[in-house]
Amino acid sequence: MPLEQAENGRTVAVYDLGTTTYGEVHRLQQRLQAARRAGNGVDTLLLTEHRPVFTLGRSHPVPSLRVEREAVERYGIEIVQTERGGDITYHGPGQLVAYGIIALKGWGLGVTDYVHGLEETVIGVLADWGLRGVRSERGRGVWVEGRKIAFVGLNVRGWVTMHGIALNVDPDLGHFELINPCGMADLEVTTMASEVGRQVVMREVTEAFIFHFGRVFECRASLQPIPGRDRARHGV
Repeated sequence: MPLEQAENGRTVAVYDLGTTTYGEVHRLQQRLQAARRAGNGVDTLLLTEHRPVFTLGRSHPVPSLRVEREAVERYGIEIVQTERGGDITYHGPGQLVAYGIIALKGWGLGVTDYVHGLEETVIGVLADWGLRGVRSERGRGVWVEGRKIAFVGLNVRGWVTMHGIALNVDPDLGHFELINPCGMADLEVTTMASEVGRQVVMREVTEAFIFHFGRVFECRASLQPIPGRDRARHGV
């Protein structure tokens, strides 16, 4: 599927990776960011659900846990140090994670503009399900009635981004109970399914995210086939 430019020249290649391990997508992001910094490749949006993992921000190498580390190991949840901003968070099945590898200068954006746009994208998705997502003085991300539903953390090198935003569709909230999410002991976390009181289909959320990303950033977002994978599985 060829990329078509929006009127302002912004295009983004979207890949729905399905369920992945954190490490494989982290390495992919690093390769794509390095290529984009060198002036190669295209702006890319990676969408995935990770197998359970806790990730740490670059300024918080000591995990903020509510339990002993041995208890986390018994759950089989890996703890991974990353180069993104922010504190500890959880990724797992039922959570849509969106990683943008975007050359910001080519889009005429600053880092704050991009973060604001990611939040606005999620706010648009939530509105499709009748939920009012808002920002909070407590930190970056998106909140619903004081409960955090989406988490933001970036790494920017040479004005090219990696990492991104994670939206709780219907993950296991019990895993969040093992940590102080974002380093906040009193932070309450929620999900779309909890807020609407019914099942939420991940594919529908993914489609809504792609639509709102394109709307917010005024770009042409095109879902691309993944070489060597079953194309029907990824809707391409």
